[in-house]
Amino acid sequence: MARKKSFAIFGANYFGLSVAQTLDERKQLIKIFDYDEERLNLYINQFESVEGVVLDATNKNALEKNGISQYDGVIVCFGGNMESSILTVLNLLDLGVENIIVKARDERHKRILLALGLEEDKVIIPDVITGKMVATKSLFDIESEVQSIDNEYVFTSITVYEEEIIDKSIFDAGLVSNKDFNIIQIKRNGKTILPDEYTILKEGDILGVYAKNNVVNDLVLKIRGEQEIDE
Repeated sequence: MARKKSFAIFGANYFGLSVAQTLDERKQLIKIFDYDEERLNLYINQFESVEGVVLDATNKNALEKNGISQYDGVIVCFGGNMESSILTVLNLLDLGVENIIVKARDERHKRILLALGLEEDKVIIPDVITGKMVATKSLFDIESEVQSIDNEYVFTSITVYEEEIIDKSIFDAGLVSNKDFNIIQIKRNGKTILPDEYTILKEGDILGVYAKNNVVNDLVLKIRGEQEIDE
């Protein structure tokens, strides 16, 4: 079994708490830091195993005393306060923290963080990501949530309804993985199947598909057919 990873989350705001909830569901070790003790105490009780610490992240000595460099990942979530965000990142870099992910308020904030040496994929603008996901879901005929997206690919789920591929192997259905798409997994009757080209497709199978944007609609038609989806 893989070891649990430890994460430090700065900011007991909606974004930080959402990150903490996801990591907590995956049984990781999490500590939330926030300068506002009242706010921290208000929200920390919703978690069973997440620890809260009152701390000013712009104070480098306080970070060092809390062993911040020992965490597997550090996530800075208070993007609304650009000054505090930048000072916190500078402190983390000075203390040798390597795996830093930062919520940015806007493109200007992001450019500053990149100039400090953070990698492109470590700086997150939530509104931009959400906007891309909504646009992609609207553009493509997808009945499920878009779980991950970049400029070229989407990762989503498509349910098997098309009669032409039911009870056929992935190979015979013409759905063998290639440079344009890959069937990552199949969910069937509550179980997850890791498919190969010989896996037989059943009606109602939910295919986890990672695909280029320009082939998604074709895949939906091929896998789901013209089946209407009840909202």
